[in-house]
Amino acid sequence: MKKLSLLIPFLFLLQPFITKAQFTDLHDFIDTGSVRNANGRNPFGTLIISNGRLYGMTNEGGATGEGNVFSVDTNGNGYMDMHDFNITNGANPYGSLLQAGNVLYGETYIGGANGDGTIFSIHTDGTGFKVLFNFSSASGANSEGGALILSGKKLFGMTASAGGNGDGTIFSIDTNGNGFRDLFDFNGTNGQLAVNSLTLSGSILFGMTSFGGTHDTGCIFSVDTSGNKFKVLLNFDKTNGASPQGSLILNNGKLYGMTQVGGTHSVGRIFSIDTSGNNYSDLRDFSGADGKNPFGSLILKGGTLYGMTTLGGTSNNGTIFSIDTAGNGYNKLLDFNITNGKYPFGSLLLSGKKLYGMASDGGANNFGLVFSLDTNTTSSINNITPITSSISVYPNPSKGIFTIALGYPAVIARSQINVEVFNVLGEKVFSQLTMENGQLTINLTAQANGVYFYRVVSETGNLLGEGKIIVQR
Repeated sequence: MKKLSLLIPFLFLLQPFITKAQFTDLHDFIDTGSVRNANGRNPFGTLIISNGRLYGMTNEGGATGEGNVFSVDTNGNGYMDMHDFNITNGANPYGSLLQAGNVLYGETYIGGANGDGTIFSIHTDGTGFKVLFNFSSASGANSEGGALILSGKKLFGMTASAGGNGDGTIFSIDTNGNGFRDLFDFNGTNGQLAVNSLTLSGSILFGMTSFGGTHDTGCIFSVDTSGNKFKVLLNFDKTNGASPQGSLILNNGKLYGMTQVGGTHSVGRIFSIDTSGNNYSDLRDFSGADGKNPFGSLILKGGTLYGMTTLGGTSNNGTIFSIDTAGNGYNKLLDFNITNGKYPFGSLLLSGKKLYGMASDGGANNFGLVFSLDTNTTSSINNITPITSSISVYPNPSKGIFTIALGYPAVIARSQINVEVFNVLGEKVFSQLTMENGQLTINLTAQANGVYFYRVVSETGNLLGEGKIIVQR
């Protein structure tokens, strides 16, 4: 019996076996020179999807260079410049669109009648653009991120500045543009500079501010849809995070979010907190290599959270990651590297088994891009923090039955160990959560001949070992 012994040294990583087909560059924004910023450039915010088409906005570019509303098929075809902003009707949107039926709603950062930004609507076919409201110093100004949310026939949102105290507002407005109400004025002490979306649960709105609060590093708050019962749920203090730039998501009575800075390494963290403001939990502190400085929000599917960081990763151009809601199993799914984009300012969209998103820079023309990433074939076997361990796999090659042995202190061997095996497409074909006495039998007799890849991960998320095994009959 031939025995193959593999020593996995500290910080050594195998080359990733995932294929480029997992990441798809769907559309590169362009500035041709002769046609100024022909189809928009530097997108911010999050995509939405409807009937096989993705909708979003760019911050600059378009016919006048002030940004646009666009759509593109999920396969990257049929790009359409739906509307070009021109200062008069708004300019430089940083946020995302909201869809209700065949109508899209959005906001611009500046422009409009008062120069303080607008709320607008447009049909999904690109017709019927209408300015619904012009922001002003009195009503609030400079909607800087996130998206409007809809409850009944009312839209709710926040502004980053102006309003009664000059520190931003929470507002509501009817979908036809009537009935604007300044529901709440931030005053610094209770928050300042809200640059994200609200989250609605029943009649309660939850949100975050990037500054203000007790330590001037932002806070988490709740308020009802009438603007009453405002409550600060948590004041960030750098140690527990600081300056959140994204929005909260709600699941089973818990709010999940990220801070842009603060935490153990001062480059941001992922957290959860009860809707009551209790049981704050640090789920993950970014360290740089795994990403840093997230400017977007998390999304949730099942028990898995997906998100992006704007900086950090291998090239310091940002990352895409996943982590479970308990804070375990962190996986860096992608490093942005200029060619595939850089500096994503926004959140991901999950449709089926694909993640869709935008990078504000990089790509073929260095003006940003729209992309997809297949979660079914994405495996970050090379992106887990490794520690020294000796792994033995035998026989190798075999007809499908392998024994994997972990040469490591018994205290670790008795803890929960996760063994996973993937095919060359990155599809998981075997997984088991425990090993008895540091050994496990892997049965791949139902799999075809070929090369497979294994990894062994501790319950704390450390990579204990990885390598290749060959099924040969």
